[in-house]
Amino acid sequence: MKNRKLFLMFIISLIVIIGSACSSGTSGSGGKAKGGSGKDSGKKEITVWSFTDEGKYAVEKYMEKNPDVKVNFQFIPGDQYQTKLRSALQTGVKPPDVFALEYGFVRKFIDHPSIVNLSEAPYDANELIEQQYEYVQATEKDSEGSVKALGYQGTPGGIYYRRDLAKQYLGTDDPAEVSDLISSWEKIFEIGKRVYDESGGKVHALSNWNAINAVQGGNVETPWVEDGKLIIDEERMKVLDLAMKAKDTNSLAMLEDWSPGMFATMQSGEVMFYPGPTWYLQHVLKRNAPETSGQWGLAHGPGSFSGGGTFYSIYSKSDNKELAWDFLQFYTFDHDFLTQLAKEQSYFTSNREVNEALEHELTDEFLGGQKYFEFFNIEGEKVKAIMRSEFDGDIGTIFGNNMESFVKGTIKTKEEFIKKFKDEVKHDFPEITVE
Repeated sequence: MKNRKLFLMFIISLIVIIGSACSSGTSGSGGKAKGGSGKDSGKKEITVWSFTDEGKYAVEKYMEKNPDVKVNFQFIPGDQYQTKLRSALQTGVKPPDVFALEYGFVRKFIDHPSIVNLSEAPYDANELIEQQYEYVQATEKDSEGSVKALGYQGTPGGIYYRRDLAKQYLGTDDPAEVSDLISSWEKIFEIGKRVYDESGGKVHALSNWNAINAVQGGNVETPWVEDGKLIIDEERMKVLDLAMKAKDTNSLAMLEDWSPGMFATMQSGEVMFYPGPTWYLQHVLKRNAPETSGQWGLAHGPGSFSGGGTFYSIYSKSDNKELAWDFLQFYTFDHDFLTQLAKEQSYFTSNREVNEALEHELTDEFLGGQKYFEFFNIEGEKVKAIMRSEFDGDIGTIFGNNMESFVKGTIKTKEEFIKKFKDEVKHDFPEITVE
């Protein structure tokens, strides 16, 4: 009897142990999967940070192709992103394996030792980037010429115009003919004056001074700072004269840039021309003027330019650099993925070969069926490649704020503008020599 009791106790204990083990294994695997370690799930993992959620598309497609991998995508709002990223890279506390850098601040990070040098083995990215436009390559390299970031997006610009207004005031909405009619600022200002007069002041050629600045920036050949010294490129100063001519001819609607008032004119048809990069179509025009599909065209203007762009880098102390590199190659050089991105997301890519293969195929009904990839391939080859400085974004903001005051008349003369601009740069960046 005693032996029987002991045997029953043994069986019960064994059942409890087995049940406990099964329960522990199940909850442990699920818990770790949620937490991101993935060790029990058998999946390899990396973490990707970005200031924009557009990377989710690439993450989803990558995981579809690699079911044994989990990519933890973390979107951090733009106003917090730089601070959090800089802290993570400097302290090494929970840093991402891969992280996004925006064109406006990429130079602030690209020389940091916490970023992997992709020019070195086993990456050898110098050979890969030959597929990309030269202006994209210039942004991807640090001050020593090493590749430290890779971009998937091409951002050459063009002049988006309202076809209905072009027909009414120019007699044609054909992109080639419109391109010829707006091939110089003088021609645009002449149109601006006539359109303003004929519409009774309701229609303007351009929304504001920054429409001029966006295009004129493509002529700039030097960064704001070289060898620690402030450089004011002559092409930047031309913006002041051009803005005043535009104002004098009533070519400017005098709308605040990126304001609801500016966006409203896209729907109402009160402005003819909007200079913008590739992404302007999807994220500005379609978003703010959804009922105007078919009423837009793309024309070549007074100059070639580009605007913005997102780039990705790898953390140098990551334990998952091999996987991070595989993801980054997929995002920026996998032709099948980039083709899918172009077709499904209407993204003009950084890859010449992909874009050229698509240029005769891809059209957009919003642009009246125009072959916009063909258009941007032409512009992409003409954009100048310059190596910007880490100060360019911030100094550009100072320049823009003073331009607002200049156009509105708060700053009266060019001499006053230059003095105020230099004083502010000297104040904000005492390490820069300002003469």
